[in-house]
Amino acid sequence: MKVRYVIKFTKGADIKFIGHLDLMRTIQRIIKRSGLPVEYSKGFNPHMALSIAQPLSVGVYSDGEYLDLVLTESLGVGEVIEKLNESAPPTIKFLHATPVEIIENVKRLPQAMALLDGARYTIKVKLNGTSKVEEEMGKTLNESKWEIVKKTKKGEKLTDIKPLVKEFKYWVKDNELILNTLIATGSRENLSADLLVTYLKGKVSEINPDSFVNIKREEMYILKNNKYVPLYKGI
Repeated sequence: MKVRYVIKFTKGADIKFIGHLDLMRTIQRIIKRSGLPVEYSKGFNPHMALSIAQPLSVGVYSDGEYLDLVLTESLGVGEVIEKLNESAPPTIKFLHATPVEIIENVKRLPQAMALLDGARYTIKVKLNGTSKVEEEMGKTLNESKWEIVKKTKKGEKLTDIKPLVKEFKYWVKDNELILNTLIATGSRENLSADLLVTYLKGKVSEINPDSFVNIKREEMYILKNNKYVPLYKGI
């Protein structure tokens, strides 16, 4: 009996500059080494039944990534996680597996990417000073619109991104502006953490425009009964 597993994993800070395709290849190698009975597509060039939800931008690391993997037989979630971690490098750790039974002629649960509604990030931005941050952040939070040019499939468009920011907290520590924010993520509506930072750079004059921005994705969510629930708990 084929079983689909939605698996939560980490992408460590040490490999944050590895792109999505290289990460996919790495995970494919991990799965092959693990010996798990993976489903492959039919045809001349068979592909592993594997997909990753909402790829990370280069330079971003995460404690809350998800992948879909189909196995040709049912295994205990503990065994799946153990086999994957035994074959994985220290920079990738598999945390949870949720089985989704595949039943013939029954509508299937959409892929993880299609289920997503939000993602939480911790963002650290270097500051040149701190005397104006509170005032300028206060003004920004009180603005009714946060308009910035956003790239879409149809081109560039001036967009109000404030409705896409679902939760937003900030504080200043050691000459860094630290943000903890939950933003819209997925196929229905989407805001990248990079674009949010770009907007704030235009509002907070003491942000160092040339420094590297530390972005960590903490978790990804689905909206259930008007509450954001971690994906592995909500399916």
